[in-house]
Amino acid sequence: MRIESVLELQAEVLSKIFGFVEGLVAADVAGPPAQHYLDPFLIERRPRSYRSEKRRAAEDIALGVVARQPAEARLAVLVQDRRKVRSTAVEEIVSLARGEAEVVYIGRQQPLWTSLRNDPIRLGSSISPTTVHYAGTLGCFCRDDSTGQVAVLSNNHVLANVNKMARSTPIMQPGAGDGGDPDADRIAALSRFVPLLHDGAPNAVDAAIAALSRHGRSEDRHTLYRGAETPRPAMTLRPERLAEVLPGAAVFKTGRTTGFTGGRVRAVNVSNFLVDMGEGLARFDDQIVIEMDMTPLQPFGRPGDSGSLIVDEVGQPVALLFSGSASGGAGNLGITGANPISSVVGQLGVTLI
Repeated sequence: MRIESVLELQAEVLSKIFGFVEGLVAADVAGPPAQHYLDPFLIERRPRSYRSEKRRAAEDIALGVVARQPAEARLAVLVQDRRKVRSTAVEEIVSLARGEAEVVYIGRQQPLWTSLRNDPIRLGSSISPTTVHYAGTLGCFCRDDSTGQVAVLSNNHVLANVNKMARSTPIMQPGAGDGGDPDADRIAALSRFVPLLHDGAPNAVDAAIAALSRHGRSEDRHTLYRGAETPRPAMTLRPERLAEVLPGAAVFKTGRTTGFTGGRVRAVNVSNFLVDMGEGLARFDDQIVIEMDMTPLQPFGRPGDSGSLIVDEVGQPVALLFSGSASGGAGNLGITGANPISSVVGQLGVTLI
């Protein structure tokens, strides 16, 4: 079936089998309010002793979309308690889907290592200023060509909160959105960012650096890691040479939200690329657009991955991730926008190390 039909089926399961109630959330910039289903157990703050059959199913079963081709989508029934794989609730879901479902045991989920305090400090880990409430991604380490200081590289909207932060603002790992401590977790101070322009003026990059301070931790500057609970080496970064890519090229990154993922370059030299930066739409020229790789089926990036360094198949830097959508592209799992790394280092005046 098509992805739209699977999403309708997902809503039917949430309503009929889980007993969720329909609600609306605030509209986003691009379209009408999105339809969501809410758990009445959480809304009404019922005591934990209230555990109906529907409530037990809702606690242990997640729903998603899996597809080998965009027109061959199926409902993904992701079971977190192994005892529920052959439960009545799962049988009801598969029956409602008329067999168009795949049941997968995924286990109880834990926070990604990327959102925790890292020692050594790793590429792809959570980072932010100490004075905000969000978290982005530490892309890589670099050297400031004008001062010789070693710094960390990420986006302007991550390290400078879209032009708002003053120079020397403390930066911490993990970021504020992941429980970072403004005193104990400081690792750097904002040193420079490329201002983001609005009102139709073209931007080339969304980039900033923060000079490292005495943080008392070691640093792993050249490994991209995979894995959820425990980081495992996936690739070695080769920063001495910056890569230029063509459409169709395979690329990889480690980010704070989705971890290590692979994708394909959909288009290069993309101009008039509009991004909602929270202060209105900003236009970007000469960008790279990336979509997920169909194997396995997962988004290349999600919110919180901003600032991730994107590399090619041999670990050479390609781009800096800075934007993304929740839909569109391969598998309808979203498109990711990225600044060419040559533009990033040129505009900031840094050398990757």
